[in-house]
Amino acid sequence: MDELKRYRTWIFDCDGVVLDSNRIKTEAFREVALAYGKAEAKAFVEYHKESGGVSRFKKFKYFFESILGEKGCPGHSKDAVARYGALVRENLIKCSETDGLRSFLKRIPRDAVKMVISGGAQDELRYVFAMRRLSRYFNAIYGSPAAKEDILAENLKKNKIVFPAVFIGDTSYDYLCAKKYGIDFIFMSQYTEMKGWRGYFRKMNVPAVRNFRDIIKAI
Repeated sequence: MDELKRYRTWIFDCDGVVLDSNRIKTEAFREVALAYGKAEAKAFVEYHKESGGVSRFKKFKYFFESILGEKGCPGHSKDAVARYGALVRENLIKCSETDGLRSFLKRIPRDAVKMVISGGAQDELRYVFAMRRLSRYFNAIYGSPAAKEDILAENLKKNKIVFPAVFIGDTSYDYLCAKKYGIDFIFMSQYTEMKGWRGYFRKMNVPAVRNFRDIIKAI
């Protein structure tokens, strides 16, 4: 992995890459969905885990339209998103950072571009990063309602992503977004909720690390 030193842009997912927050969000989805039934909540959590990296807005839209169907009221989706946001916000401030995060960020050259592109709500992310004093490590922090691939496209259009570039993520969706725009990808496994990730990324010939300490050792 000596070639990691050459990257001019570093892109980071948030949940499971910067913060150990995947379980926090999974439990928040479950709690909100339980108001509509145990079976429905279970189905929603399974969908959520299979759709890592997708925004809460799309997930709740799917919940009300596809899981609840006629039993659901699409107008309640906005309220569900708000309840979910209230559950996760304070926990995101208190949860652990991933192993080796700050040590790794300090090793990236100052002139390299460093950005967060997450499925989390953008305003929430910026608030949480400011409260945790993480904002200073990044040039930009982006999130939903815009999709990750759209955020990447917009930054490429504005020449804010300098090649060679690499995306560190913990889902197949992160990988597919990076691949779409010719950005290299590193999979982080320690905090992922993705099932079958070993076989998937082995097949794709994508490098996998446990956490940032593994990358620090490599460079």
